[in-house]
Amino acid sequence: MQREIINIMQNYYESFIVLSNNQKLSYIGYGDTNENTVIFLHGFGSSARSIHPDTKILDKYNIRFFALNRPGYGESDFDLGYSMEDYADWVNEFLMAKGIQKASLIGWSAGGLYSQVFTGKYPEKVTCLNLVSSAIPLNGSETKRILPMNWKMIRIMNRYIPLMTKFYFQSLSKKVAKNMDATIQESIEQMVEEDKKVVNNPIMQAAIIKGTVEGYKNSGIGVYYDALALCKKFKVFKNPISNIKVNIWQGGKDTIWTAETSNYLREKYPNSTYTYIDNAGHLLYLSQWDEILKSSVG
Repeated sequence: MQREIINIMQNYYESFIVLSNNQKLSYIGYGDTNENTVIFLHGFGSSARSIHPDTKILDKYNIRFFALNRPGYGESDFDLGYSMEDYADWVNEFLMAKGIQKASLIGWSAGGLYSQVFTGKYPEKVTCLNLVSSAIPLNGSETKRILPMNWKMIRIMNRYIPLMTKFYFQSLSKKVAKNMDATIQESIEQMVEEDKKVVNNPIMQAAIIKGTVEGYKNSGIGVYYDALALCKKFKVFKNPISNIKVNIWQGGKDTIWTAETSNYLREKYPNSTYTYIDNAGHLLYLSQWDEILKSSVG
């Protein structure tokens, strides 16, 4: 089984581009000769390596696939004090470097908010926006009431005591580096049962662990600046995606981003397709990967 896991993971390749600010943006890719381009934006405290490891599903839908890291994640360089709009510009640079005119976006968790900002700024580059267990604006006046408690705390700490937030993520990074197995097991024990089932699949577990290790590899600084970027207010683009297909995916047992937050997204994107899966948690993007990809290119 271990050899099979390694072989599946190695079907992807890792690389980077150099941005106009001379910093590296790292990514993993697959299927350069396939026709349908899909860009994946990872979750908070994870990395591009957290994606579903089985590339046969990508070939099934003729998908050219890229998962992009944010600054300080994986092999991407740090960028101190960047914003989500800055990152949207870097994603656009990536598309131009690859000669990609249009792509479908899959944003999981915090990556869902980044994907919304990109789509708002570059709607002409997006064929389909897929929001999976997606974050919502942390500093929007209309969202503060429905933010899950963990995200309320991150928003408050970043606003009033940012150094404590930095210390927390640095400590967590040291904890992962010192005893990864115990830290991962502790995290699993805190998951809802539906997510535990996903993690207990050895192939999925390998991807989740790899994503976590790469997410916290730089002493937690990448996660810290990611949190700061997520908490910054961003420009709201007027009617930017009225002609873009939007798919919203929500797990009924998700406690990270809840049904209440996905209902906010449904109101924001009234013509969207909404898929609610009662027996799924926050890791819905892995358990429903085939269907998500199918919807993103279909």
